[in-house]
Amino acid sequence: MSKGTPSSAGGKIVHFRCRRCGRHSFHRQRRVCSSCGFGRTAHLRRYDWAKLR
Repeated sequence: MSKGTPSSAGGKIVHFRCRRCGRHSFHRQRRVCSSCGFGRTAHLRRYDWAKLR
């Protein structure tokens, strides 16, 4: 087995389920949800360019 990036790239769980939005996007180390912004802000994370028209 080789050392370096290929051997360290598998099996790491980075995100898990968010308490606020329920999506699988809460970062374990940063403690911030990439989907709703929980842990960073009290407001829901959203952008005008993401609106459905």
